[in-house]
Amino acid sequence: METKKESPGMGTEAKRTSEDKGKYTKNFVQQSLILLTILQENAGLGQYEQYRITDTTVIPEPDPIMEISGETIAVASDIFAISGAAKAGKSAFMSMAIAASLTHTGTIEDGIEGLKMKPNPDGLAVVHIDTEQAKHKQQKNVQKILNRAQFLKTPPYFLSYNIRKLELNEYEPLTTGICIEANQQFNGIHSIWIDGGADYITGVNEEQPANAIVKYFESLAITYSTAVFIIVHTNPGSDKERGHFGSQLQRKAGGILIVKEDAQTGYSYIEPKILRYAGKGNIKPMGFKYDLSKGYHVGIGVLDKPNSAEAKHRKEMNLAFEYGQKVFASQNAFTYSEAIEQIGIVSGKSISINKSHFAQMNNAKMILKGDDNRYRWSPLYIHNTHV
Repeated sequence: METKKESPGMGTEAKRTSEDKGKYTKNFVQQSLILLTILQENAGLGQYEQYRITDTTVIPEPDPIMEISGETIAVASDIFAISGAAKAGKSAFMSMAIAASLTHTGTIEDGIEGLKMKPNPDGLAVVHIDTEQAKHKQQKNVQKILNRAQFLKTPPYFLSYNIRKLELNEYEPLTTGICIEANQQFNGIHSIWIDGGADYITGVNEEQPANAIVKYFESLAITYSTAVFIIVHTNPGSDKERGHFGSQLQRKAGGILIVKEDAQTGYSYIEPKILRYAGKGNIKPMGFKYDLSKGYHVGIGVLDKPNSAEAKHRKEMNLAFEYGQKVFASQNAFTYSEAIEQIGIVSGKSISINKSHFAQMNNAKMILKGDDNRYRWSPLYIHNTHV
């Protein structure tokens, strides 16, 4: 019986195929071991490495977005608050800052002294969202911003929106959509201004939504490498920002500037409340007032605020002047005891306080003693209510 012989070529090919399979299997095992090692590392602390900070972690310094008197107030990738009582001048200060944000230099001619925003020569988007003002009022504010920045018309990259008529649950997605499109169309966002941050939630004292909306504003700042400025009211008669929303802003914001109104002059001024990038003592109260000829507020430099003793003395002198004018009107003349009695009728205060008011009138020469031992109002006295 004839035995069939295997072709030499077939045997060689089979051997090569077997060797190739062996090499492939070896490589596959080696690669699998490498992958397994990587997976094991990532299953431990390695999976959190992207969040770790060490002395060698490369972290670029954030760009300053707002500076005052050379001190950094707000930086990119952080949130910042402007607080104050109703009608204190928050919107006026914000308008100055927005106007400066629109310019190539980051400054305007007649704003707060020392205020400088990040220059915007490339026309990055400046996003402003108002939840409080009526449309016609916001349009007037927009015009004032353009006048300050010396623009004849609204530049394309200044995006001011009024979302007052929307439902609260629409605020956040609309804001997100605006920022996405603005970032794409203008190759970045210079700054984001939220006039009415507390309006994004149903109640400022509700902890969970307050924390969530502050986190949302933080996410905008980080996503677009910009500063988000949030306008917030203080509680009536207090410098504390409203509710849990205000408390969370205090904890999370890179800084808070508070806008106040000087009771004596009626001028507004800003002062630092919380600053994480500068020392509060390096920034003096910067004043601003309404200029009727320009139709908007202008800076007036450093506002000299009296200390508590000076303020008390000023208040007492103003009261003495007020009571004196009423008591000694029409050149009424009184003896000392009669004058004390008349002052008491006007002031409703105790005898000791009325004697103090009389002494202030006499020492300041508001009143003069005649030869008849009676006191009269001095026609030469000029009272300065601010001194």
